[in-house]
Amino acid sequence: MRWRIVSLLCLLALTSCSDDALDTGAGLLGPTGEPTQAELGLRLIPPGVELELAGMSAAETQSIGRGSYLVNGVAGCGGCHGSEAGHLAGGREFALPFIPPDAEGRTSFFARNLTPHEETGMLLTEDEFVAAMVTGIDFHDSEGRDPQRMLIMPVQAYRYMLRSDLNDIYAYLRAIPAVDNEVQREYVMGFPFPPIPGPTLSDDDIERGLQIPEIFSAGPEGDSFAASFAATIGGLNADERTQVGRGSYLLNAIADCSNCHTDGLPDGGFDGGLLPGTVSVNAATYLGGGVNVGFVFGLTFPVFTRNLTPHPETGLELTQEEFVDVMRFGADFRRPGGSLRVQPHFPAEFRMTLEDIHAIYAYLQAIPAVNQEVTITP
Repeated sequence: MRWRIVSLLCLLALTSCSDDALDTGAGLLGPTGEPTQAELGLRLIPPGVELELAGMSAAETQSIGRGSYLVNGVAGCGGCHGSEAGHLAGGREFALPFIPPDAEGRTSFFARNLTPHEETGMLLTEDEFVAAMVTGIDFHDSEGRDPQRMLIMPVQAYRYMLRSDLNDIYAYLRAIPAVDNEVQREYVMGFPFPPIPGPTLSDDDIERGLQIPEIFSAGPEGDSFAASFAATIGGLNADERTQVGRGSYLLNAIADCSNCHTDGLPDGGFDGGLLPGTVSVNAATYLGGGVNVGFVFGLTFPVFTRNLTPHPETGLELTQEEFVDVMRFGADFRRPGGSLRVQPHFPAEFRMTLEDIHAIYAYLQAIPAVNQEVTITP
């Protein structure tokens, strides 16, 4: 009950912002008073970040708002690309001491500067940006060699994104303040690591979401997963099917939840949920949790991700209302009164529209169950 009251108060606060806060997003509220993706995106822009919106049409402003919703809400790009230098200015180091040094003695990757600075920022055209997101091609670090793939960007997820969403993200990245932050040169593979072709899917997010689980994994486990998912979808009505499709698209193509909640090998290690040497998800452990992400937060003890599948004993034991409280406020129902937004638990800032949260929950209820008991510590 306490979380229901908190939910109501937070929603009231969200919908009672000053008129000034809504000026740039005028007309973007939904019919229920809930913010639309574009309006919420404009509210999610970090304090002190002033967008270049002068002379923008309403359509252009909405595109930038939707881009912010994806960047600052669903995908949380600032988690890797944010830095003290500025919003999405990059420079964060990802040290990988277990790999052999390259020719220059480097073993680290660095998040790129995504701002529109003319010298140190993201120097990509819109088409190049789309290609980088869908295929992983590294326009920055492929000079003099065969096309190279960016090594730590989760292209296995972003390859499923709609062109329209990628256009909105690009529009947002061009509208944010330019930050002069030259990022260090990073580790370079000693052998070709080529881009991967983007799949051909529907231009509709719902249909695309329903298609993704059919192709995200290869082999017998992938076939079994696809058949089980298709059987579940076949028993849904049109509205339920729409929710599941949207939820799948958000979770698989943008939020990349599998990256932390799927154990690829499986050995409890953080491996992006992938089958070794591929961009295929391990369908047998998909979203079953049990991945140690403690090192991601600089901890010396293990923290294991939760099982998000609908297994009746070891899976996601939450109602839709409880799931909303988790996604919006970090409510930890395993520890009444606790929060997932504090260390050592995931510092969640899931900022999505209510409609999209419902869609993700519907998708999680539709996928095959994985019987994976996860130890919740500490």
